[in-house]
Amino acid sequence: MPEETIVLMKFGSHLYGTNSEASDQDFKSIFLPSREDAFLGNIPKSRNNAKKKAENQKNTSEDVDIENYSLQYFIKLACEGQTVAIDMLHAPENMILETSNVWTKIVKNRDKFYTKNLKAFIGYARKQCVRYGLRGGRINTINEVIKVLENASKNIKK
Repeated sequence: MPEETIVLMKFGSHLYGTNSEASDQDFKSIFLPSREDAFLGNIPKSRNNAKKKAENQKNTSEDVDIENYSLQYFIKLACEGQTVAIDMLHAPENMILETSNVWTKIVKNRDKFYTKNLKAFIGYARKQCVRYGLRGGRINTINEVIKVLENASKNIKK
């Protein structure tokens, strides 16, 4: 018996409503491994078809990235409160391209995955800070310049 798709959905900028004409297409899916892989203990955590790019190279509208999670790994991510799993559990119907009864049952019980342990979310937030730190640094610098200019303007006699 081959692998079975539990859910396939649009993800990334399309899920968050921040896509533009230049946006790539991102998809996430969850699969039930084949019986053979399960018996042999060959269940992968995930499979990703994204092409490796240079560090400074961005995706284009021609790029399609699909990440497939095994059901076991997805459940682990959801139990940890990982952002990707929580986002998938709350994806609106118009983002779901393929679904199953298993996914319907998982979504109906998504509240079971909520946790007070924010370790995963904090890790995600830190990664975002590093990712956007350069931009944030520029904003902080601009704010400091504005404060200096405002203070200087107060000291100028009219």
